[in-house]
Amino acid sequence: MLKKGLVQVYTANTNLFNFAPVGLSLRAAGQGLRSLITCLVPQEPMKSASTASALLKSNLIIDNSAIEGTLRKSPRDKIIESFQHAREAAIRGDVDIVILNGIHPVLDQGIITVEEVLALMEEKSSRVELILTGPGAPEEIIKSADLVTRMTVSHSRKGSNEKERPKGPGTIEVITGNGKGKTTYCLGRAMLAACSGIRTTIIQFIKSPQAYGEIKAIRNFPLLTIRTMGKGFIYSNDPEDNRKHLDAVQHAWEISVKKILSKKYGLIVLDEINIAVHYGFIQAAQIKDLMDKKPEELTILLSGRNAPPLLTASLATTIQMQEIKHPFTGGIKARRGIEF
Repeated sequence: MLKKGLVQVYTANTNLFNFAPVGLSLRAAGQGLRSLITCLVPQEPMKSASTASALLKSNLIIDNSAIEGTLRKSPRDKIIESFQHAREAAIRGDVDIVILNGIHPVLDQGIITVEEVLALMEEKSSRVELILTGPGAPEEIIKSADLVTRMTVSHSRKGSNEKERPKGPGTIEVITGNGKGKTTYCLGRAMLAACSGIRTTIIQFIKSPQAYGEIKAIRNFPLLTIRTMGKGFIYSNDPEDNRKHLDAVQHAWEISVKKILSKKYGLIVLDEINIAVHYGFIQAAQIKDLMDKKPEELTILLSGRNAPPLLTASLATTIQMQEIKHPFTGGIKARRGIEF
């Protein structure tokens, strides 16, 4: 169990699905924590979540009863019932993490009240992490939460030009911003893609090889691999220290080029590559040139804060994770299964 469970809110200016809470459940599973994802509204990416649940067994429970099941109950009644089941699990501490997927649109419809959610935030077990997702989070909930991240989506001018859009079904997305959820967004996206039959790989440019939760959990997925190739946090401008980071980034880049051009994958995540650019270990122009050569069917995610303008201005989609509130500012340290 968690020593301290917080309340996280993921909101957005868009209806685009936020994969970050799903990715967090993957990381948590690798550290032995149990997550319950209660789906309150239909969301296309979650169709493959049952496969992820089967692979992670008791560490990931998916409740789709609000969007599936008997026709004898109205949609409204099914949502209320699912919310109550999640509420009871959070209060009793049956699981470590409770994710109410799509709760904010449900509040907007008046099916569940803001007062009921605020009460749950107070009544939940102190060892349970409660995560509320969906566009349009009410201000009262934002004020009462421990962590709040707003996802905003923008499209480059080049991406809006029909002649310059990437051909084929594959896309390029830059995941950046100063808020929480960039890596977990990529983890969730990768997990669900692999569960839908898409061969997927993740290459981490800065993290050093350690027993992170995602590393352990991904071993359960036949179509998903991860390589952690960095040297850890970058602390100084010491030339010797920078040389080891530079060598690690260059090696990770060589592997990335081979995988991108291999035509073996449907989704490739270059996690933390924006950080590598920010510190000068790789040039944005190199990345842009490779993106222009990618196979048409391949989707690539480029993650990390401080994304270079060359990439955000020229590639199709930029997703900003904006920090509204963060618990670290209140002295709470990183927690196993949540932050790593």
